[in-house]
Amino acid sequence: MRSLRVEELGESDVRASAKLLGASAAVAVLLVAASGMAQDAAKKPGKTKSACNAITEETACKANTSCRWVAAIMDEKTGKQKRKAYCRTQGTSAKKSTTPAK
Repeated sequence: MRSLRVEELGESDVRASAKLLGASAAVAVLLVAASGMAQDAAKKPGKTKSACNAITEETACKANTSCRWVAAIMDEKTGKQKRKAYCRTQGTSAKKSTTPAK
């Protein structure tokens, strides 16, 4: 009778080990899947540059209604250029309402 009981205990240890191994494998699969999803989210492209950024001439920039020309800044003492002139996208300004907040 005693030998039968030892065999039953041995089987329960094997079953417990198998359950633990299965649970560990499931956790590993979930971690790999989660890290893959996080990498996909990080690869999303940011904002693309506007067409105005590619324009280098003032007349072409002013001809486009969605663009605005930013003039170069010159140093008065040295006469050197501090910042180059460039074309940028015209900002959309939201009109403020004249009704006071209550």
